[in-house]
Amino acid sequence: LMSASRFVAFALGLASVVALQTAQATNGYMSHAYSPAAKGMAGAGEAALPQDSLSLVGNPAGLAKVGQRLDIGAAWFSPKREYTGVTPNPATGAYAPIGGGPLGTDTVESQNNDFLVPNFGYTHPLDAKSAFGVALFGNGGMNTDYRSVDTFMNLGIYGGNNGCANPPHYATAAPCGPQIPGTAMQGGGNAGVNLVQLGISLGYAREVMDNLSIGGAFVLGYQTIEVRGVGAFQGFTETFTQSMIANRGAGADTPANLTDRGDDAAWGYGFQIGALWAVNPQWDLGISYRTKMYMGEFDKYQDLFAEGGDFDMPAVGTIGLAFKPTSQLTFAFDIQQIWYSDVKSIGNTNQLAQKCDLNAAFGAPSSPGAVYDPSYCLGGSNGAGFGWRDMTVFKLGVQYAINNALTVRAGYSHGSSPIVSQEVAFNTLAPGVIQDHWTLGATYRPQRNYELTFWGMYAPQETVEGPGAFTGGQSPSISMKQYELGVNFAWLFN
Repeated sequence: LMSASRFVAFALGLASVVALQTAQATNGYMSHAYSPAAKGMAGAGEAALPQDSLSLVGNPAGLAKVGQRLDIGAAWFSPKREYTGVTPNPATGAYAPIGGGPLGTDTVESQNNDFLVPNFGYTHPLDAKSAFGVALFGNGGMNTDYRSVDTFMNLGIYGGNNGCANPPHYATAAPCGPQIPGTAMQGGGNAGVNLVQLGISLGYAREVMDNLSIGGAFVLGYQTIEVRGVGAFQGFTETFTQSMIANRGAGADTPANLTDRGDDAAWGYGFQIGALWAVNPQWDLGISYRTKMYMGEFDKYQDLFAEGGDFDMPAVGTIGLAFKPTSQLTFAFDIQQIWYSDVKSIGNTNQLAQKCDLNAAFGAPSSPGAVYDPSYCLGGSNGAGFGWRDMTVFKLGVQYAINNALTVRAGYSHGSSPIVSQEVAFNTLAPGVIQDHWTLGATYRPQRNYELTFWGMYAPQETVEGPGAFTGGQSPSISMKQYELGVNFAWLFN
């Protein structure tokens, strides 16, 4: 047992290091599943059909059902992200994503399309009715890298290489006019965002009745982020606009924590509860809820994200059924809710043009109805986010035990995209538009104490298109499709 404990500690540390290199984006930026078995069923079964130690992430009550085991594995994950943009007016600057061809209609693809996603879990029964466990899981997926060389006139998707990007002007020569005193260029033409979120669940479950288990988990969170190429928006930050007003239009302060500041990191925590009820020999019901993960602020990007850099992880709730018509055949159905809108940096809509209008502060609104409220500027309590809606995901899976050594699986899930057409401009950085997942999986047990689980996932391309904030009345589009292949090794102790 001592050697196993040391191996668990080593594997957890190794997985933690590797996880920081990964990216993921399926249901928004949540994985379609965390349990290796459930991954082969499009996420179905995590609530009501625990089969491995990673089921802790879906429902901690399942810990009491899987015995003593260690799971460690990895997946190759490949998201293909792209946008088709609109051409800016080089004389006035650009905020909308822009295309790669001479007419601004070419598709530009994000770089960095291959990632390693590790998984790790361990469960240990305390007695015949209770167990504890640990599981490591990752989120991410706001991982994009758009190169300015692929865009129209090398301007970059937000005009970061445009000397006349406005506001403020960055050059002194005509036609741009003088640079605003006290300001400086922020970032260049290469643009993208890299968000990685890591969670470590420490769970306990107990069978309180012959057919009912309950469980809970403390979840420790760690996340990193880097944002590049959004300097053209400095004129819409709370820092810039407030300093401009204080100086009566004679000068402004550059927002020092808006873009191109390198990696920033934050720790946080949350809690999860769950229950698993064996209604009868054929039906099982599971339910789980994980609170919002309360994270520290990203200080290096406090001029960009709402509430001065706050970026919590959203709450997640799941309810699921497992139906076993025979000893070999099982169907699973889960409904999952992800509350993205409760995290302001993710859920706030882009109202910069309407409610962070600096001209309105000086009595000359840029458009009818435009006002100046600093809380709606970038970095403010109501500052623009990605405008993501809450997401409801339906997951259906089936598995069949061919014999004692081999079980095969398949699954499908569907959830409406959290991104609406009016929010395309900012979501070029984070095109989490996937709606459908198709999966296959299998578990092979070559010996009584060992398992190998395999899975594959395909998410067909989805596109969101439409005019919105900073698209100049045109209709850029963002698209994504995904592939995943994974393997998990399990050591069964009993």
